[in-house]
Amino acid sequence: MKDYLPYAAGALAGLLVAFLMSGLLGLTETPQLVLFALLPAVGGAVVERVCHRRPNNS
Repeated sequence: MKDYLPYAAGALAGLLVAFLMSGLLGLTETPQLVLFALLPAVGGAVVERVCHRRPNNS
């Protein structure tokens, strides 16, 4: 379960960024759907990869 924590944190950060961008840019319908589909997944993947690349995380 501990191994999923970096991905979950990144997904949450991606979701928050998606909410911010959607609100600031006034996105609706398809662009908003794409934003909410991609950013949490990409955020989770990036944070997980960064955490697993750190040398003290073996």
